[in-house]
Amino acid sequence: MSAEYVWGAIFIMMGVTYISRIIPFLLLAGKPVPRWFKTWLTYVPTAIFGALVLPDVFLPAGSLDLGLNNLYLWSTVIIFPLVYKTKSLGLAIVSGAAVFALLQAVL
Repeated sequence: MSAEYVWGAIFIMMGVTYISRIIPFLLLAGKPVPRWFKTWLTYVPTAIFGALVLPDVFLPAGSLDLGLNNLYLWSTVIIFPLVYKTKSLGLAIVSGAAVFALLQAVL
């Protein structure tokens, strides 16, 4: 692949991303947003986080792994009560990484 092709693809992707994000702002500017929609939007970060993380928890090697040697699953099980109680996405990330590192060091 040539450098021009790669840079062209990058700029096209940038344009598509920008347009897809600016259109809702332009269409909804100055209009009241319904309460149900605001409530629905609060679930988006959690849903995206789950979609990104859960495949790695349950499929670390590309196939379902519910065994005792799956440190990703153990880390998730250990931090779940804390994250459920605090409902903090940042805490989920930091505590999950810390527990995983600790499990790797110990086991």
